[in-house]
Amino acid sequence: MQEPVDRSGEPGVRMPGPAEQIPRLAERKSGPVVSGIDAIAVVGLCAHERRRYAMDMARSRGYVFVPAEQTEQGIDAIDRLVGLLGMTAGIRGFVLEYADDTACPEVIGALSAADSPAVLSDLVCAVDLTCLSGDLEDEDRCIRLVGQVEFASTLALLGAGDGEPAEAVDLIAHLAPEAHRFVLDGDSVHEPVCWDFGQRPPSAGWTAILNSEFSPPGCAKRASGFRYEQARPFHPQRLQAVLTAALGEGCWGRIIRSAGFARLASRPYVTAHWDQTSTRLMLAPLTAGPYLGEGAELLALGQELAFIGIDLDEAGLREALERAVLTDAELLAGPMAWLEYPDDFPAWDTAHRG
Repeated sequence: MQEPVDRSGEPGVRMPGPAEQIPRLAERKSGPVVSGIDAIAVVGLCAHERRRYAMDMARSRGYVFVPAEQTEQGIDAIDRLVGLLGMTAGIRGFVLEYADDTACPEVIGALSAADSPAVLSDLVCAVDLTCLSGDLEDEDRCIRLVGQVEFASTLALLGAGDGEPAEAVDLIAHLAPEAHRFVLDGDSVHEPVCWDFGQRPPSAGWTAILNSEFSPPGCAKRASGFRYEQARPFHPQRLQAVLTAALGEGCWGRIIRSAGFARLASRPYVTAHWDQTSTRLMLAPLTAGPYLGEGAELLALGQELAFIGIDLDEAGLREALERAVLTDAELLAGPMAWLEYPDDFPAWDTAHRG
């Protein structure tokens, strides 16, 4: 596979292989980042805990609290508020609460723009550990939770009580290895954190795994992650069978997150971005390559995937994926034969469910 590349200007992504083809998650305006009033964004699925934590943090730091009802009006409303209050003496910064359906890349892009009067220094995901198990069981909530965790610079882990839920913390550490993690209880808030979002957001666990830059927690017991590489494309029918077993039936452990880049033999000219959370997998086309004639570079056809989950049977999952790629005979038959393979995957912009 190719060596990792540094994609300047692409927020928070350093990928190997075809990763440079991933679309931008959030467009940022060009130009130098100017100084502005400090802004801390707070997200989280539990509205009560999210608001309580955001208000406690604003109070402890002497910042102005802005509720989700105001931030959901858009960046223009926030800019007006910051511009108006920013002229008031004694205003040190803002804590901006966001609703649980907010897209974190949009928050990062808006508050990292050169002309924004508020400059994002910390994106806090308030995770209620008492609800985490239920959140992971519900597909929609799991997708939103993972989306928040992966972009956070700080993870405020609430509701730990007397004992630290090690399994939950280990899983979160795999999903967001660069985020600062604070296990908190009562009315305490985390220590000040400052992340340069103008440079890049924190890297998600799957990007670190693909770049061979991930260092798992030394004491992790049930949570784990691994990288799968294979030069051969997937046979669509056999891959469907693996996905049904893995996501629908829970074979080989519980896959919480997988992402990367893949090729289906039946669609040999397109590299797909593989994006799976819970039981939902999205395959989105990235690029359409040239006609693959005789002697084409087969490394351009392969798989580069990261898997994160609980109680994963890595060896078993690897073996199943190996059975899903083309055999020697199928590979030698060439792309024109591959186009005839039955392919029941939905259109590129829809989801496969196991």
